[in-house]
Amino acid sequence: MDWLGIAVFILSLACAGFVIILIPVMKKLAATLENTAATVETVNKSIGEMAGEATVLLYNTNETLADVNDKIGKLNPLFDIIHDTGESAHHLTSTLVKFTSNKAERGEAAAQFTDKNNLEGLLRGAAFIYYLRQMKKERDK
Repeated sequence: MDWLGIAVFILSLACAGFVIILIPVMKKLAATLENTAATVETVNKSIGEMAGEATVLLYNTNETLADVNDKIGKLNPLFDIIHDTGESAHHLTSTLVKFTSNKAERGEAAAQFTDKNNLEGLLRGAAFIYYLRQMKKERDK
């Protein structure tokens, strides 16, 4: 054999030894990749479940907001009545001040006092108080 044949033989033994050494490493790498694939699959399932829960949560939140908006819409007339009552009470007291402070303005103040637009808030307030009393009587029964 010549030197080139001996070198090729030694090189082939080295490659065979290298392959024998890499077999356990490759098996461990394959096992690690299998575990990674299982973990990724589990994460995908968990994300799917969380997305479903998030969808249900968003739906419930939307339903709650719609209910709150509906109830606030029902309260708006109540606040309008209270506002009108306050304005009417303010107008009534200012009219009484005018009525008692100046004799010349008494006729005008009396006309303003009986004006329907100025008493409307008080009438609505009285109706609201009557309604509350009726509801209390029904509840107490």
